Amino acid sequence: MTGIEDYIKKLEFVKNNLANEVKSIIEKNKEEILDLNRYDQLFDKGIDSDGELLTRYSPFTIAIKKNKNQPYNRTTLFDTGSFVKKFDLLNRNNTLSIFSRDSKSSDLQDDYGTNIFGLTKENQAIYNYEIIKPELLIFLKKHL
Repeated sequence: MTGIEDYIKKLEFVKNNLANEVKSIIEKNKEEILDLNRYDQLFDKGIDSDGELLTRYSPFTIAIKKNKNQPYNRTTLFDTGSFVKKFDLLNRNNTLSIFSRDSKSSDLQDDYGTNIFGLTKENQAIYNYEIIKPELLIFLKKHL
């Protein structure tokens, strides 16, 4: 076999295994990806996946948040932590979906919209270029 034929076989291997490698990278970095949604967006900034501020808490909720020493100047969707601890992701057909297995999930989506799940454009860039790309480059270098 020539060097070109060997390289073509390596390229075919990469092509045939690329989707599984990306799935593996996502699974390995699942918590880091979910943290972009639950902590960077919701807890730290009080924004949804479009970058829009979530509806403000009611005065009653603000009073409760103050008593718990929790942030009240933005909507974090964090009370006991159950909702965000039960975040999970689904990777189907190269589409990443974030959701929560918590029983309050439907009610919170009704109140704040379905965009409480998902990554902002900024966090999509972090996901793509700081999480997926470096590990994908390692895979490519290893097999090419």
